Amino acid sequence: MENSNQNTFSLKKVFLISLIAGTLDGLAAVIFLAKMNFTGVFQYIASAVLGNAAFTGGIKTAIIGLTLHYFIAFSFTLLYTFASTKIALLKQHFILSGVIYGLVVWTVMNLIIVPLTKIPATPFHYEKAVLNAVILIFCIGLPISYLTARKIN
Repeated sequence: MENSNQNTFSLKKVFLISLIAGTLDGLAAVIFLAKMNFTGVFQYIASAVLGNAAFTGGIKTAIIGLTLHYFIAFSFTLLYTFASTKIALLKQHFILSGVIYGLVVWTVMNLIIVPLTKIPATPFHYEKAVLNAVILIFCIGLPISYLTARKIN
């Protein structure tokens, strides 16, 4: 009989969770960033590596951005899932862990990753930062923590 608290790691589970979290986060970006449509949201992500050329590349650069978006979701899912095999509290307190992880993802993306990309620096807007943090809590942190804590076959 398998122990329900057993700390196991499954790459299949990581892919599934990252697909769910990445889709939720992508949809939230398209819905809540009212000035951007689907193509614009993912061209913005592609601009991290392509610079301003991403905005003139049409659907091709949007697909590059979509791919990059899911890679980032996979990376954050992989990190959390691996950590949860070592730190039991992440599974035991998945709601608190998910909220904190969403804030960690926001911090890492906005203070470390984005400044290292070709995305131009923009002034800090408190309301936009709060909205982005809430999106990352509900679309990345909580789904990843909840689904990691559950047994998925």
